[in-house]
Amino acid sequence: QYLVAAKIIRRTEDKISSPIAALLNGLLGGDTDVVTSISVVDLTETTTTDARGKTVSTPSAAAVTSTGQVAHTGADVWSITYELHRIAPQILTTVIGTVASSLVYPEVGPRWRATKLLGRLFAARSSNIAVKFRICFSQWLRRSADTEQKIRETMVKGLVSFLTNKSHETDLCQDVNESLATILTKDPSLDVRLLAIRQVCELAHNATNDAISDTAATTPSATTSNTTTPPSRTYTPDISVFSAELLLAVANRVSSKNKIERRDAITGLAQIFHKHYIRKILRHVQDGGDDCDIEVILRVLHEHCSEEQTKNYKFVVEAEEKFGWIPQKVFECVYFSDATDPELRNRIYQIVDDVLLDGGLTATSRAVGLAIILHGLKKKGKENAFKWMCALFSQRSQLQRALGLYLDARVKAKGCEAGSAEAFTADAEAMEKLEVVASLSSPLVGISSSNSDSSADMSSVLKRFHTAKDKHIFRILSTIASPTHSPSARKRAFDELPKRTKGMGAVSVAWTKALARRCSMGAFVNFESIEHCIILAQESFEANDCKVSSLFLTCVKTMIAPFPALAATKESFKNLVEFLEVVRTDVTPEAKKELEEYGIVTLISDILAKSASSMPASDVGGKGNGDDEETISIYETLRSQLLRLCKNDGTPEQARNSVHALSSLVNPVSQHLSLPSRVKKEKKEFEPLLKALVAPSRLAIPDDSMASKQKSKIVSVLSAIAAVAECAPYAFNSTGEGKTPLCWGERAIDFSLNAVLLGKNTSSNLSNEEYSSDSGSESETESPAKGRRSSTARGNKAAVASSKENDKVNISVHCRMICASIEVLICHIRATIVRAKADGAKSELEAPSTEHVAKVFKTLIDI
Repeated sequence: QYLVAAKIIRRTEDKISSPIAALLNGLLGGDTDVVTSISVVDLTETTTTDARGKTVSTPSAAAVTSTGQVAHTGADVWSITYELHRIAPQILTTVIGTVASSLVYPEVGPRWRATKLLGRLFAARSSNIAVKFRICFSQWLRRSADTEQKIRETMVKGLVSFLTNKSHETDLCQDVNESLATILTKDPSLDVRLLAIRQVCELAHNATNDAISDTAATTPSATTSNTTTPPSRTYTPDISVFSAELLLAVANRVSSKNKIERRDAITGLAQIFHKHYIRKILRHVQDGGDDCDIEVILRVLHEHCSEEQTKNYKFVVEAEEKFGWIPQKVFECVYFSDATDPELRNRIYQIVDDVLLDGGLTATSRAVGLAIILHGLKKKGKENAFKWMCALFSQRSQLQRALGLYLDARVKAKGCEAGSAEAFTADAEAMEKLEVVASLSSPLVGISSSNSDSSADMSSVLKRFHTAKDKHIFRILSTIASPTHSPSARKRAFDELPKRTKGMGAVSVAWTKALARRCSMGAFVNFESIEHCIILAQESFEANDCKVSSLFLTCVKTMIAPFPALAATKESFKNLVEFLEVVRTDVTPEAKKELEEYGIVTLISDILAKSASSMPASDVGGKGNGDDEETISIYETLRSQLLRLCKNDGTPEQARNSVHALSSLVNPVSQHLSLPSRVKKEKKEFEPLLKALVAPSRLAIPDDSMASKQKSKIVSVLSAIAAVAECAPYAFNSTGEGKTPLCWGERAIDFSLNAVLLGKNTSSNLSNEEYSSDSGSESETESPAKGRRSSTARGNKAAVASSKENDKVNISVHCRMICASIEVLICHIRATIVRAKADGAKSELEAPSTEHVAKVFKTLIDI
């Protein structure tokens, strides 16, 4: 019947268009004569049930009421108007204005039907009514602020449908974006805002990066206007149809008071970011695989991380404005704690681990993506997001350590004799550690909302978990309690734990699953991505791009702050040592300037200092430890380079990092040695270094006539001495040699307190003969500085300028020297007392005298 009617209307359109238009205008306008004299046949069937219970369908007809609606739920004039548009759109030329006039009808029913009809007409792919009737379109857009919630919900669906089908109408889409943004930010109804968030985010996520080339689907034409049914192929708009303001309006709901609204908004934005920003940026790197050409990677990073070059690429700037800020919003959500919104905190872990950089990317792509995201977070104005990111990973690191301690305590408890007092004590200690794990994991309120377990309290859940018979549960958890676990270990934990904890109850299963998610390392950062960051930093340096190299090293430095073990794997540590050796020995003068500009050596030394503390005892090289020749060679190379940084040409930060790295290598945390063995190794390593540092050629107040670089060496020397006092108090306080009774540490203290802070002459008559074996390496670097300004062609202006610059350097060096001296004194007092108390009665350390401590404190108060 529909097809027959459509065919008749098309063949007689020129004769019946005017009468039909007059009829529709009369019905829609509520013309009494038309309404009372005309009825619309309902072509649908009415379904009823007879006496025997069988369903019977009978055709029915009804008259149109004054509002244009048939008396029962059948066909109405609004639907007929839309169908006429599909068959013969020219008939509606004079009808659209009449429909638009119903938008301000006082009754809700006609106003809603008019809004719905116009939304369908404007969004129809087979017409360009919105373009022809711009005034009506503007009137329709105003219904976004209608007082009736039902109409605003209809507007959301209509606006989203318009973006879907009319993405080529740029000007109109801009108006639609503004209307949707207004709804998202100002609509008083939560249901309307949630509908807008979900529909906008879903459509944006499904959008394409390139418009569909099918002209029949994108542009109206005469042939498509006569189509009786819409195209069967699903149409997705181009992502360019969504304005940055609309996505920012979605982001505005992240700070909403409603938990569901916050969660839906940030989830949708993260999915959009991954598909339309980071995936698009990394597509060439992804195509290259793990062995992607370094030139491709450098080009990508320069386009998106170099402010100078980014300005030259309009598409990069537009993408940054539209999507680049989304990771900032994600990490700012960490502000909502478990006490405030545990569901959101769980969702943030999931977004960071599985959405921002998903596991489908290669390790190289994830390393490049990590560099881009962290670079964006460190820009001015985004510092809070960076801090919240560090807080999130710090919580994960604490949870991993707490879980490891609990698993060790549980093994210890199981090893005790059953029923003994020792077993009860060990079991109680294990439960206490499990409670610490629970305090760092998700609370039950964040996971038990969908469960009906009546015993959903934390104490019972922990008790059931602790007394579980399946030992494999704890073996699986032990594999993810270290940050260096593999992605396969994470996947196995997600698959196996719910099955093995099923007998504990639904809430226990959910809590264990949440524990595994919060504890395991996702795709955003893991040992694979850090390992590739180190490799890419080396390759970037070899390609003469120190800027990109520092970008990757900064990623490593940031991520090993909470997870130092990530750079302590054998392969990563080996690459770092090789990198340090190359930048310290095999560089040109031009490359050396770039190294200093971007702080490459400082970054590497910092990474080594932090990661060395987490190296397994078996990986710490050293003669006599049973290590292979390669490990011993790496250790000796690292040791020689670190000592050079301490004694010769390292900056204060590099010298301090070097001492901390040496300390970790000598006495790693994982290697449990007796106190005498530890002290012996400490003295063997640090006494020669301390002796060299306190040599008169190094430990002396610089003369104003010296070059600025030579003046700054005293700050590096004092920083290294302070680090030795903190890391090796036994070596620092050991008895000295030579003619004077002072130990090496006392000489440094005497210089710092008396010579630097109090301005007195040092009481010790130091002899250069005592240091002849250690201080001869500096003469080669010191001699050229004396004749730098011997040329008379510089003129008086140049001399005055250099003199002023020299004054600035002198002030800076002397201030830094005072600060470094204070650090030496404080580190000595604190480390000596703390280590003596920690080692107990066996310690040979003696606390500083009361007189010395009082003198130091008085000096600090005076300063």
